[in-house]
Amino acid sequence: DRVGNILGRGFSGPSNIKSAGVDAALGALEKAIHSAFQDARLPRRRVSSACLGLAGADRREDKEIIDLWSRRNDLTETLTLVNDGELVIAAGTPEGVGVGVIAGTGSIAVGRDRAGGIARAGGWGHIFGDEGSAYGVAVAGLRLAVRRADGRVASNNRRISDDPLISHLCRAIEVDEPAAFVSVLYGPGWDRAKIASLAPAIVKAAEDDDEVREAILMVAGRELALAAAAVARALDWSEPSLPLAIAGSFVLGCSMVEKSLLEHLPAIAFLDVEPSRVPHPVRGAIALASRALDSRS
Repeated sequence: DRVGNILGRGFSGPSNIKSAGVDAALGALEKAIHSAFQDARLPRRRVSSACLGLAGADRREDKEIIDLWSRRNDLTETLTLVNDGELVIAAGTPEGVGVGVIAGTGSIAVGRDRAGGIARAGGWGHIFGDEGSAYGVAVAGLRLAVRRADGRVASNNRRISDDPLISHLCRAIEVDEPAAFVSVLYGPGWDRAKIASLAPAIVKAAEDDDEVREAILMVAGRELALAAAAVARALDWSEPSLPLAIAGSFVLGCSMVEKSLLEHLPAIAFLDVEPSRVPHPVRGAIALASRALDSRS
């Protein structure tokens, strides 16, 4: 509502047009909206103002598709369509300006300055991006595990069967040995999100393995810091401190990655950082939708 209370929540599958496809993405949006009305025990109807914060939706062709879908479905009188990172900035910075870093399955950094300028870094997807994300960490962990299993790199003087990284990954994948990784991970069902779900196994292994902690998790945090610093430079941020909103299930759930991000960013960006955690980016959508409604008055 206009006060900022969350009346209902709806959940569905991926809504990124690029990765899920147009039909699946729009179907997921429809399901989430319908479920939110049901959860709020309200009849489905046109709303005065809506904000959709969607991964990959800041490109013109994607905006045109979603805008047409919104009008055909009579979703709202006023539609605000932004990248999901902008929700984080709106929810996690005092004045809606600064830099937002998101690291869940994927990763991106976005920023907004006081003049309304927008910048982004990362968000290139899992084929050649997603550094610092759950997917990126999972892949880095798998690569290190199989190199150890081959003997291409040392396993900290442990037997392979006692290696924490290999052990945790085998349990998570539900196999007895690394040799089975290929048949399982290249088989049906192991998509980007499923591989990203292995990240907690890497995090657990890092508790007993310095190399995993330093070479994977600390590097992940530094990659997020590099993205945030790139956004600050693109905005030509000149204020002495940088509001930083942090969101995403992976980074918020992994203290080692979050700590690395906060340790590296000031040194890379040459700015003091004012961090805030954003567990509920939807509050940013409420703020942006309210702002758009006020601007019409």
